[in-house]
Amino acid sequence: MNKNNRKKPLLFEKYPKLEEIIPWRYLAPLKTPVRKLEKIAEYLGIDSLWIKLDNLSSPIYGGNKPRKLEFLLADAIQKNCDKILTLGGIGSNHCVATAAFCKELNLKSYVALTDQPVTNHVRRNLLLEIYFGSEIIYSPSSKELNNKISKTLSENDKIYFIGKGGSTPLGALGFVNAALELKHQIEAGSLPEPDYLFVANGSTGTTAGLSIGLKLADLNTKIMAIRVTPKSLSARENTIDLALKSKELIDKAYPDLHHISFEHLEIFDEYFGGEYGKPTAGGLEAIKLMSELENIMLEPTYTGKTFGALIDYVSRQDKDTLEDKTFLFWNTFNSRDFSDITKNIDYHNLPKELHWVFEKPMPTYD
Repeated sequence: MNKNNRKKPLLFEKYPKLEEIIPWRYLAPLKTPVRKLEKIAEYLGIDSLWIKLDNLSSPIYGGNKPRKLEFLLADAIQKNCDKILTLGGIGSNHCVATAAFCKELNLKSYVALTDQPVTNHVRRNLLLEIYFGSEIIYSPSSKELNNKISKTLSENDKIYFIGKGGSTPLGALGFVNAALELKHQIEAGSLPEPDYLFVANGSTGTTAGLSIGLKLADLNTKIMAIRVTPKSLSARENTIDLALKSKELIDKAYPDLHHISFEHLEIFDEYFGGEYGKPTAGGLEAIKLMSELENIMLEPTYTGKTFGALIDYVSRQDKDTLEDKTFLFWNTFNSRDFSDITKNIDYHNLPKELHWVFEKPMPTYD
């Protein structure tokens, strides 16, 4: 699978002793490119707006998930597991990504799914679960779903559990590594050091990893994390707790690393929209703007809301205060077009309890 000769992550190059204690396996031809969004910058009246194109992270399935899975699936294989169970909403990108890379590595995947608002994106992801060969466990009840998860884990040997979004201390190392990648791109002159980095905060692993990685890379960038899941999952204290647990993995080999504070992390609650996966007007407008001006596709649950927040933030600032400021939007969405695949998949191959997703009229969102 390794076609770009990336033998180890930048994290191991910077901290070589980690290679002895932390599992890692190549999944994606990182690093992802950066690009200046000149048309949207002009539209917003700012000078320097960039995008980190993690949507191009892998030809198998892009987005932010491959970075985490390089560590998580390596851990599973090291522990001689041949089955993976993870969970999320019925439109979970993480569940699809996990299934895709499990198929690539000849691992059996189980995905435990619960309800979220239905969109075309949700329907597509359910069809992809069929394509990638996942065994789907479903319940609209969280309690019942947890019981089904426990039953599946107890009935299977050599099964490895991955929490929501792959956001474990080990998975978050994928974005510690991503911050080091960004530092390399800045040093190479690919983009200026960002003053503000806008990123979706869902299961918190991406934000947690970046918050550690930016400090280890000696970058002064402020993280503007947009909460897109319930506060019980993605509040500031949850994010910092995961970040510190992830740093503890590095501290085992490098106990003298400096203490990290989190004054560079700000989490915004006002763009959530009241329900996980529910599109917002600002998010939908941001999706439209990015598509029309830059020909880049976003989606309504994570990246649309996050870029909508960036637009709103810029619009509320005195333009003089933004002079010479550099903004970076981290695109965590997979942009591989699977329509040639999903158009040939029959939703009747899903468990019968999920047919309603395709048979009920889809809600309209203003």
